[in-house]
Amino acid sequence: MWQLLMGAKKMHECYIVHRDIKPENILVADDHTVVKICDFGLAMSMSAQRQYEPTGTLWYKAPEMLLEKPDYDGLLETWSLGYVMTELINGRALFHWPFATEVRPELDVQRHNLLRELFPEEMLSKEGFEVLNGLLMCNPGKRLTAATALKKSWFSKIDALALPKKEVMASALPKRRRLL
Repeated sequence: MWQLLMGAKKMHECYIVHRDIKPENILVADDHTVVKICDFGLAMSMSAQRQYEPTGTLWYKAPEMLLEKPDYDGLLETWSLGYVMTELINGRALFHWPFATEVRPELDVQRHNLLRELFPEEMLSKEGFEVLNGLLMCNPGKRLTAATALKKSWFSKIDALALPKKEVMASALPKRRRLL
């Protein structure tokens, strides 16, 4: 999740919204040390004001896209990444949005959060749940940004992980050829 959120943070710093983050658009190295977001075919600039376009994969769409809000931003990604996180934890989709057309009017109503019941502390630590819950806030004004999620205590020991350093990653890239 740290690598995915770092990728989203970098995209958002460049004012890019992917608009279709889902497991099929996430590449994982064979040794599971490198994770990359791919397929930017639906990506757009956050600086361009566009009319609402129904894009992306239904299951991973943030509620504001389902409600056809015209002004969406990088918080779309954090919702999608939260949904991906649920699949990483329990190995299956949390819920399917086809029912959304019937419940759209109810999305604005505050309901009791049942997420902790689906992800008890034996499955996801208190710190991990804080991240998941923050990513899956229906109200985008309360949802965590990628940058804010990365500051949560769940990621405080990330330096202890054996992730490739920037120098190693750069050396793995193909060398640019000079054109004569």
